[in-house]
Amino acid sequence: MEAAQALALKTLREGGASDNERLTYAFRRCLTRLPDQGEREELLNLLARQEGRLAEGWVNPWDIAGFDQKLRSNLPGDATPVQLAAWTTVARVLLNLDETITKE
Repeated sequence: MEAAQALALKTLREGGASDNERLTYAFRRCLTRLPDQGEREELLNLLARQEGRLAEGWVNPWDIAGFDQKLRSNLPGDATPVQLAAWTTVARVLLNLDETITKE
């Protein structure tokens, strides 16, 4: 979980201005390749669903993103806790892919 939180924060800081750019950044950091169109669509849909659930209050975003005060102060100026939590979910998926773990 902590690795996913760190990847999400790094993605929001360094991954670009759009979700598409950020997805490419995170995907390449984990898999060392670009996502294909199906992977891109699925992960962007997951991101949107998670942002919607978090915005509706299904769960506190800091419960997913991490409650550390240091993390809160390091959040990029234009990013929200909801975005960080949603990206943490996407990062968990990427880090748990068989392709990420085995690196064949």
